[in-house]
Amino acid sequence: MTDHEWSQRHLSHYVEGDLGRHARRRLDRHARDCVDCGRGLRAVRALTQALGALDGLAGPYAPAGIFDRVRPAGRGGPAAPQTA
Repeated sequence: MTDHEWSQRHLSHYVEGDLGRHARRRLDRHARDCVDCGRGLRAVRALTQALGALDGLAGPYAPAGIFDRVRPAGRGGPAAPQTA
C-alpha cells in the first residue's frame, strides 16, 4: 500500500487523535507534499469543528456505534450490521 492510500484511509483517525506517534509522523510527512491529503485533513478538521459547534443544540444525535458502521463502508467494504 502506498503512503497516499494509507494516508487517505487514516485521515479521520489522525484528526481524532487515534494514531500513534509513528503513524502521525507518516501522515504528516505525506500530507505536506500531497495536495489531496492536505485538503482531506483540512476537510475532516472542518467537519469535526462544525459537528462540535452543534454539540449541545437540540436536534438529532448520531446513534451509538455509527462510526463503526461508517468507516468500513467508506473504505469500500460492507458496513457493519446494525443493531437494534
